[in-house]
Amino acid sequence: MIPAGRTPLSTADIAKRQGRKTLLRGAVQQLPEPISRPGARTLIWDAEQIDAHLEGKPVPELPAGESPDDLLDREEARNVLVGLGVELKPEAWRAYINHGYAPEPDREIFGVGHWYRRTIVAWPDQRPGEGAGGGRPHGSKDSKPRDRATNPRLREADARKARVQKVLADSNGQASAADIAAAEGISERQAYRLLTQLQGPAE
Repeated sequence: MIPAGRTPLSTADIAKRQGRKTLLRGAVQQLPEPISRPGARTLIWDAEQIDAHLEGKPVPELPAGESPDDLLDREEARNVLVGLGVELKPEAWRAYINHGYAPEPDREIFGVGHWYRRTIVAWPDQRPGEGAGGGRPHGSKDSKPRDRATNPRLREADARKARVQKVLADSNGQASAADIAAAEGISERQAYRLLTQLQGPAE
């Protein structure tokens, strides 16, 4: 995560500050901890911390707490959504992004897309499909059979099945649950159930 208002640095930026073309692995290991998440392929550091380190001064702490202007990479954004109660596996979130159903990254930092925290927090209420509100109150029961022609939820369920059938036809049956989840704005579990209904269980 890049905290709000902080300046990110890459290894190339740090090497330039030291008058070098590149940083050796040993030099990288002596730097303060990156602000990119553990396991990230692209390492990112905080400029203020790096400058203090290179000047031999105590490395200042990063700001505490969360800000709407924090910048999150893909996995950090997904974790925020999961914390908000959105059921979203890494492959489903990747499909959302690749198919254009997730918000466009607000900034690209050293080739890595990042979103402002506020963008991610606002997204669940804006995304299409289920999870955007509506539905019967918990515990409510039908007093009579529902008419598919007049019930909007049943009409939407039928329309969704028709859309998924078209996706399957266009892809020669090769569309995955992740593809359907991204296209319809639903969870992969829901998409898998739809595929099972339309295709039958795998043999």
